[in-house]
Amino acid sequence: MIIQAPVKNRTLDRETIGARHAERTGTIPDSPGGDRSNPLAGAPAVIQVGDLWKSFRSGFLKRRIRGIEGVSFSVAKGSVFALLGHNGAGKTTTINCILDLVHPDGGDIKIMGRDYRDPASRARVGYLPERPYFFDHLTGMELLQFYARLLDIPRESRAARIDEVLEMVGMTTFAGRRLKKFSKGMLQRIGLAQAILGDPDLLILDEPMSGLDPIGRREVRELLMELKRVGKTIILSSHIVPDVEMIADSVGILKDGSMAVVKDLNELNPGFSYTGDLALGRTRPHWLPSNNSDLEDGKVRVQVGSVGELRNLLNDCHRESIPLVSLETHRSCLEDLFMEINREAPQNPEVAR
Repeated sequence: MIIQAPVKNRTLDRETIGARHAERTGTIPDSPGGDRSNPLAGAPAVIQVGDLWKSFRSGFLKRRIRGIEGVSFSVAKGSVFALLGHNGAGKTTTINCILDLVHPDGGDIKIMGRDYRDPASRARVGYLPERPYFFDHLTGMELLQFYARLLDIPRESRAARIDEVLEMVGMTTFAGRRLKKFSKGMLQRIGLAQAILGDPDLLILDEPMSGLDPIGRREVRELLMELKRVGKTIILSSHIVPDVEMIADSVGILKDGSMAVVKDLNELNPGFSYTGDLALGRTRPHWLPSNNSDLEDGKVRVQVGSVGELRNLLNDCHRESIPLVSLETHRSCLEDLFMEINREAPQNPEVAR
């Protein structure tokens, strides 16, 4: 699915694209009181969402159930913004409201300075839905030719641009295969190809890693980073925290339809702690950290909270010839923040997506 209005006689030269987007500085929203200094300081907001509300009616009695309530965030030009949340948190509903696929009950949305209800606001937007559906009797090449005509890509540039995006998503080999023969991951890749086909300035991707194997996920991450490098603005939704951590500049965590926090990942400095298992003899050394517990076979598990404490522990073990059986590193970062926010189960199991 694509939400791009036709744009005629546009050059698709990649060097021109890179030059046009070479300058990328801006601000990214953060939680109240946060330090906003970051590499994007000063750029205009491509997306502004303010106090967005949406509810649905469901069931025989048409009871009104909550979708999203009071969601607010903005996304700076040239940045990657991720919507994180549990299943049913409101990620897809938020995206559908931005694209005017679902009409919100209240709130303000501006895309590149225009009201979201103005079709011109979506002229430079590419969209990949969570579950893309295409005509499965077409081949991958035929599908992209169809979308290229919808986008009014000049006939003389069409074939070269299609070949380019097929190579970008790793689907050149399978371009002649019919879509009904595609795997879930292949459909996801061809969906990403149609989203970037018109060279949009803003990409909105709903669960872009869904159905991809580890190699595919890595390739898509690298593609998104390259698109960011040439100045594209990207909004993606996901519940896969490590993927978000690797590519996003800022993140909004949704819970039960509400925005729990908007955080600049540049300021989310990870902390580290370390857990080691020591094989002690009959005596317990006096320098053993107080934070320890006995294991089987005369082993003791100790925990330290900094690199300096770890260094001291290793030096003490070496000096007294105490074997270090195992050592684990624990990283406290976005995943811990996400788990802290979602520690309790959703209050309303009927929150609509």
